[in-house]
Amino acid sequence: MYYEQLKQSIKDGNIAPLYIFEGQEDYLIEYSIGEIKKKLIEPWAEMMNYQSYNELPNVSEAGDFIETLPVMSERKLLVFRKCGLFTGNIKNKAQWEKILSEVAPFNCVIIWEDMPEKGKKQNTVRKAAEEKGTVVTFPLQAEASLRQWLSNIAKKSDKTIDSKAAQYLIASLGRKMQPMKIEFEKIIAYSKGTQITREDIDAVIVKPAFENVFNLIDAIFDGKRELSYSLIYKLRHQKAEPVELISLLSGQLITIYKAKLYLLEGLSRSAAASKLGGGYGAEKCAQKAEKIKLENIRGLISLCFESDKNIKQGRMEAWTALEMIIAEYNYY
Repeated sequence: MYYEQLKQSIKDGNIAPLYIFEGQEDYLIEYSIGEIKKKLIEPWAEMMNYQSYNELPNVSEAGDFIETLPVMSERKLLVFRKCGLFTGNIKNKAQWEKILSEVAPFNCVIIWEDMPEKGKKQNTVRKAAEEKGTVVTFPLQAEASLRQWLSNIAKKSDKTIDSKAAQYLIASLGRKMQPMKIEFEKIIAYSKGTQITREDIDAVIVKPAFENVFNLIDAIFDGKRELSYSLIYKLRHQKAEPVELISLLSGQLITIYKAKLYLLEGLSRSAAASKLGGGYGAEKCAQKAEKIKLENIRGLISLCFESDKNIKQGRMEAWTALEMIIAEYNYY
């Protein structure tokens, strides 16, 4: 199940006894937990019928809550927020498996954990939860959905943001909704007119990974290693996650690679950008593709994939892996 289906289920009042929430969009996960809580738990009954954990509790404590009937309410809600319930080294696995395989209909248990790695054997507690519950995935939202969301936020403050400015904001901040909302509210407060402009955006935000990744791509392909290392230092200072940077770098390279193929087929830059889905990011990728050789893009993508594999297998520290991409790339 995806977020959109869950949203409709909540609206219809069809809330399952057990959910596993996973995916990249934390904002929508928290929003969904809030909506379920509003639907199931009256504020005056919260103390007796609602419990939330940020660390794994004692199994008997959670079991007692799950097994006890709701007090003056039809349902109870229990939320585990990234407690490590599905990790391999938790205690009392058999008890957790039993509790989660017997969740009664008067409960709603939400287990929010990271998505399992592909090919990795699943924890038996997760298997028990999956058999009883519903897995809901929260991927990053499409640009069109984010543009509409930004427009709705602006409207609440009697402001507007056009499609181009919204595309630029999304491209500058990345597609995660929570940090975008925080920065956008700052921009709304700063802007003097009713129309939010690109100048308002530039005046408020510090451009994070996305913009600097494009600069990093330029520097690597131009053989400017000192500049490349300087950009990595800047990203590190901004507390960017190196694994996410490698993922973002490889993602942009793959998009540039696709754009290059479209250009080689004879499409114009604007047509190639349109084929990629349009928007500020697609236009930048198509622009980059005009200047880079196909084999060079392939080579850098391969290095990114190899670095990602080395990190996941524990053969290399993440920041070192990112630096090795620059050191090993043969730009001559």
